[in-house]
Amino acid sequence: MVLISCLFCLLGCNSTRKPNNTNFTRAIDQYLEKHGQTCTSLGHEFPIDIPRSRPKGDYGLDPQLAALQAAGLVSEADTTAVVHGMLDAVRGTTPPQPIRRYQLTTEGQTYFREVPAAFGKTGGFCYGQKSVDSVVNWSEPVTADGRSRSELTYTYKIMNLADWAERSDIQQSFPDIRAAVTGVSKVNQTIGLQLTNDGWEVVGQ
Repeated sequence: MVLISCLFCLLGCNSTRKPNNTNFTRAIDQYLEKHGQTCTSLGHEFPIDIPRSRPKGDYGLDPQLAALQAAGLVSEADTTAVVHGMLDAVRGTTPPQPIRRYQLTTEGQTYFREVPAAFGKTGGFCYGQKSVDSVVNWSEPVTADGRSRSELTYTYKIMNLADWAERSDIQQSFPDIRAAVTGVSKVNQTIGLQLTNDGWEVVGQ
């Protein structure tokens, strides 16, 4: 009985090492659990102060803040404050002026966090979690540096999608959210996998 139990155990362990869709999907999903949040970068930290003398525009930050406010993620209040700008070092700071101050609501705080940006990190709203939708294809594993490696192409879907990300005004103001929500599974993703003692995992995770 001990020999049989050991044999089943060995077979079970070996099964996780086989190059197949099940093991590859498991490996990518484990990676996406840590690195697969879908987020949109706002490029600003809260509170955001905008002079009331500046008219609201139809592009950029203004419609984004309006959509976030309509979704209950930020609130707007009139107040007075010094608005700092890029030219402060040249012309000095301006005196306090009437502003529109946007702050995160309690609901907004649950979605707002630091997200990767072109120059380090910035503030953004996260609205879902990536998960493997289908494995398109994978290359026959080859051994390099003592490890078997394979390159895999897959599509993903978004799980636990936040309700506000499905709003038309949000998707109009944030084209990246619209693209992710409406067409994400149609875009092929490529990723490298390597075989370890614990089975397959994403290279560099």
